[in-house]
Amino acid sequence: MKSSLGFDLRSLEAFVLACQSGSMAAAAKRLRMTQPAVSQIIKGLEASLSKPLLDRSRRPLSLTSSGTLLRDAAEQILSAAQRIPARLRELDGGMPTRLRIGLVDSLACPFVPDLLSSLQGSIEALSVSAGLANSLRNGFVEHRHDIVLTNDPMEDVDGVVRHALLSEPYLLLLPASLAGEAEASDLRALAHASSLVRWSSQSQIGAEIERHLRRLGIEIPKRFEFDSSDTLTGIVAAGLGWAIMTPLCLLNSIARLGSGRSRPFPGPHFSRRIYLISRAGELDRVSLRIARLSRRILKEKYLPGMLRIAPWLRGQIIVGHPRIAD
Repeated sequence: MKSSLGFDLRSLEAFVLACQSGSMAAAAKRLRMTQPAVSQIIKGLEASLSKPLLDRSRRPLSLTSSGTLLRDAAEQILSAAQRIPARLRELDGGMPTRLRIGLVDSLACPFVPDLLSSLQGSIEALSVSAGLANSLRNGFVEHRHDIVLTNDPMEDVDGVVRHALLSEPYLLLLPASLAGEAEASDLRALAHASSLVRWSSQSQIGAEIERHLRRLGIEIPKRFEFDSSDTLTGIVAAGLGWAIMTPLCLLNSIARLGSGRSRPFPGPHFSRRIYLISRAGELDRVSLRIARLSRRILKEKYLPGMLRIAPWLRGQIIVGHPRIAD
């Protein structure tokens, strides 16, 4: 039922989802409605506001100036409405009845069992899903995740709070045939001797590595590309190439390493950073508590193993932020 304003939250949600997804059909799928029902909602908005919102002469979906104004305002309204339940819970200093967390694959275990052990007495339902940074971003933006632990800082997303969890330098992962110091000191020589086993170009870690190679002015032919640390480590262990990885990723797939060896990254070092990201004004105290728990788990359960893999990185793997003491 429409209010005297000419719209309600449901109609605004349908309109915003249609704008974000670029089609009525995609919006209908996410809302679990039919496409005609979504089209009717948007036509009703246009009628109640006496303004055309869509330019139907163009494909794909295109907004009029009125549609652009409504979309921007509606996104703010929906964001504020979605924060209300969490803000009410925050007034009592309590945990939410349900918490949905997304995290990078390399933190799946033992991180999740330890986190659950720490939270189980204060939360009724916890949902945790692991994935690549891109899927975590989508889940967060679409409000399917309340909190994400990710290597994507989401600097282009408004209204987020970032808690630094981990900074870890990249390293080389070499097969036994190339694990000597001479072979590990020159990326161009490595590329000439064997194939670089790349991370997927769709992944955050893959994009970071490619940017660093471009900064170094190094072009390496693309042959192999994967999105799993287990797969990359297994291929290197089989002697089919070499890879660029982080200690945390390697720790997660150490059982696949075989006779492969880790070596320092030659030349200028670069690091992967992992953050806990939440929405400003929503679950603030919960997010801070989980950030502190995450740092403790990383320091106690992960850091020793990472340093066994790459002892030369002692002092360079940073849990939390050097200027922050929670």
